[in-house]
Amino acid sequence: MAETIIVVGHKNPDNDAICAAIGYAELKNILADRDAPGYVYKPARLGQLPPETGWVLGKLGIPVPELIDHVDPGQKVILVDHNEVLQAVDGIEDADLLEIIDHHRIGGLVTAGPIKFHNLPIGSSATVVAKEFEREGIEPSKETAAMLLSALMTDTVLLKSPTATKSDHYQAEWLAKFAGVDAMEWGNQVIKSRGSGADLPIDRLVAADAKEFQVGDDIVFIAQRETVDGKAVMEREAEMRDYMKKVIAENGYRSFLLMVTDIIEEGSTFICEGDCALIDKAFGISVDVPGGVWMPGVLSRKKQVAAPILALG
Repeated sequence: MAETIIVVGHKNPDNDAICAAIGYAELKNILADRDAPGYVYKPARLGQLPPETGWVLGKLGIPVPELIDHVDPGQKVILVDHNEVLQAVDGIEDADLLEIIDHHRIGGLVTAGPIKFHNLPIGSSATVVAKEFEREGIEPSKETAAMLLSALMTDTVLLKSPTATKSDHYQAEWLAKFAGVDAMEWGNQVIKSRGSGADLPIDRLVAADAKEFQVGDDIVFIAQRETVDGKAVMEREAEMRDYMKKVIAENGYRSFLLMVTDIIEEGSTFICEGDCALIDKAFGISVDVPGGVWMPGVLSRKKQVAAPILALG
């Protein structure tokens, strides 16, 4: 009987975390059939589907990965789109971690032995997965190429993010060729499928895409709501702030920073609750004001927001 290996992204998954897990599981299954029979790679997710992911998977006819909340001791696991314990599936410390496919900072996971750790300073984990397909000489199916392209385009904000590299531009065109689409047109369709997000339940609006970061002895919670209508989202500011205060009280976070990122206007409004002095120090602003602070050109949580905050730790 084949042994199952779980391929999974981070908690509060975004489009990249889910699509990269699906794509990498598919590649590993192809390689297993060719080189190492006896293993089955199964994609999983650690939260609800983002609206655009639901739209992409439905349009392409790709099954939704199973929702899990933990892995058992000894379970073989591959992590994608993260490498920090705070963001990983519960039970990861006692699991058998085989690989990490990522594009973030190295965040402290320790393994008993050597593993494959493919971590590149590029715009998305989907780009890393696409590179793995190309390196192995395997052409992705039309559906898989379109799915990975959707994640590449959302994670790089249509290649506008400062995290986007020449590799992302190249792999976008490489995937578009197999998907039979124009990369930018497809990316715009995916982005538009989100809507403004302003009508979402408050927990989904604020924290659907959120990550915990260790800063010294404290934990900072950074959430990002990408939208095509920032003004509509900001109309719910009072409600969002009340929810953020609740999350801080329940989890003991030092700070909760919400980025309302307007893709059309190409910038983010910072809203902070908790210890806002930390955010002020990182960016040289006074964020604890009604309406938040508009940060033009700030699109990347990883490179433009988390990095300056983590530097204070």
